[in-house]
Amino acid sequence: MSARRATRDQLDQLSAFSTCEVADALVKLKHPSGGYIPDLDRFSGSEGTVLVGEVFTVELVDGQDTESPKLDGHFVDLAEPDSVLFISTPAHSKSASLGGLLATALQKKGVRGVVTSGRCRDLAELRDLDFLVFARGHSILGQSPYTRPSRVQVPLEIHPQPAAATPFEPTFPPTTVYPGDIVLADLDGVVVVRPEAIDEVVRLAVAGREVDERCREDLLQGAGVKETFAKHRGK
Repeated sequence: MSARRATRDQLDQLSAFSTCEVADALVKLKHPSGGYIPDLDRFSGSEGTVLVGEVFTVELVDGQDTESPKLDGHFVDLAEPDSVLFISTPAHSKSASLGGLLATALQKKGVRGVVTSGRCRDLAELRDLDFLVFARGHSILGQSPYTRPSRVQVPLEIHPQPAAATPFEPTFPPTTVYPGDIVLADLDGVVVVRPEAIDEVVRLAVAGREVDERCREDLLQGAGVKETFAKHRGK
C-alpha cells in the first residue's frame, strides 16, 4: 500500500478528466500500460456517472486451489466504506465474482462501486440498485464452487483478456493495482493511478486537454489532421 493517500481535493481534480486523458498523461510519465485495465465495460450504474475512489483489493482464486490462503471473514464485510472494491478473478473463470446480494450489501455500507477483472451477474438487480459495476463480462453462475476469496488488501496483477495469438500480436503489459491506488472509471473504461502520481497526472491532463481543444478548433475550421497535429502536438 502506498505511504501516501489521495486527498479529497485530488480525487475531485482527477474526476474532472476522462479516463482517456488520464491514461494519456500516464503514458507520458512512461507507465507501461498507461494505467489501463483493458477489456472492462460498465454493466450497471448511471451512464454519465464517473466512478472514482481509493481501491480496496480482493483476490479470488480457483475453487480447487488448496494452496492459497483462505480468507477469514467475507470480503464484503471487510471492505472499507467510501472505497472502490477491486476484484481480481482467475482469467479462465466463467462464474461471477459479484451478484445482486453482494452489491446490495456493498452499497449499504457505502462502497462507491466495484471493478472486477472477472464477471458479474444479476444484471437487473445491479441496475435497479444503480450501483456502479465495471467487469470483463457477465455470467449466470455464482462464485462457489468455481472460485473462492483468498486475500484482501494485497497487490493485484491484472493481465489483459487472453486472445488468439498471431505472429504479429504485441504483448500488452499487465497493470499492478495496489491497495490505496485510485481508480477512475467512466464510459471509456478503467484506469488506475498511484496517489503520488496524481498531481503530475492532473498537470499533464490539463495541458493535454488544452492542446486537444486547439486541435478541435482547427479541425472544425476544415484544417487537415496532419497539419493540425504538427502545429499543436508537434507530430
